[in-house]
Amino acid sequence: METPSVVKQAVIAILATLAISTLLVIYQKLTGSISSGQFMGTIIIYAFLCILPYKISNKSNAARYVYLVLDIVMLLSAFAIDYEKYKLEFMVSFALIPIEIFILYRLFQKEASNWFLSK
Repeated sequence: METPSVVKQAVIAILATLAISTLLVIYQKLTGSISSGQFMGTIIIYAFLCILPYKISNKSNAARYVYLVLDIVMLLSAFAIDYEKYKLEFMVSFALIPIEIFILYRLFQKEASNWFLSK
């Protein structure tokens, strides 16, 4: 069974959010907002997060739920950003919220759920 378009759209959106987040952390490093250690740690985390869209596109139902949990944690942590110190990071985090909602909507639509559960 071929991957449904709703799952393909979600995977593309996940990769786009990872790319935007990576560009943001590169900007932070170039402006001196974060240390080299923070930069490397964040890049390593993003590299591991790249596994999720791969696993999701390969019909891993567990990866879909891991993404859901991680997304909720990341969305809640956006409220902990110090707005005065990190204005750009704050704005990007909130600009990504509609995209994250779109991703979760697509991943948990009936068509996607049926595909993930089919053997």
